[in-house]
Amino acid sequence: MLEYRDTIYNNYFTNQVNKQARDYAGMLAEQASHNGAELLALLPQDKSVKIVDLGCGFGTFVKPAMDAGYTHVSGYDISEEQVAVAHTLGMTNVHHSSINSYFAKGEKVDVIVGLDIIEHFTKNELIDFLLNVKKCLNPGGKAIFRTPNMDAPQTSVYAYGDISHEVFLNKSSALQVTSAVGFERVTVFGGLVRNTDPLKEVIRRIVWWKYKTLKKIILFSTARTWHNVVFEPNLIIVAEV
Repeated sequence: MLEYRDTIYNNYFTNQVNKQARDYAGMLAEQASHNGAELLALLPQDKSVKIVDLGCGFGTFVKPAMDAGYTHVSGYDISEEQVAVAHTLGMTNVHHSSINSYFAKGEKVDVIVGLDIIEHFTKNELIDFLLNVKKCLNPGGKAIFRTPNMDAPQTSVYAYGDISHEVFLNKSSALQVTSAVGFERVTVFGGLVRNTDPLKEVIRRIVWWKYKTLKKIILFSTARTWHNVVFEPNLIIVAEV
């Protein structure tokens, strides 16, 4: 483990996740709403499948999955602080553990979720992580990841907003690394972008359409295609075995 990580992760919730010192319940509700809208449709319809969220933070995907009726959902996070917040919010199925310690248990699951975590690995660690994820999945299982998209506008806001980020992907490199470790079916697309204020959302959609049109023109002018480019700030990677 890189030496700086102990310093960063020991108080990660206070110094990174909740820098604005918001109330826990309100922050959970906001993030759970976004994660649910973005990701619940990617889960199997069978509500009894076993779902594990690795690097789950304080339960911002565990919560919407449970609320949607999934009965075997658990989360693991290396930050004692985040796990304590999750317990305060009633999620006793969030456990304090490193990802490697979880893998050492040898459990088999149907879905592994990893939101905003793979950017924290070095390239070597990312390969090891993906190989271990693949080993943990039951036949027909899937992994769902979210990570900053290096083809997005203002990339530095997301990529360098956290000093513990190590590796960065765009759609092409995401497909490359997941295919290289043996996932059979991989899809990569842009994460949910929305503003909860209706008027602001209308304005955002108009500006977003104009921005993407301009970027496509720029790509065309450099004799490149935009068909394999994602413009949204986050990538969603769905890798199936």
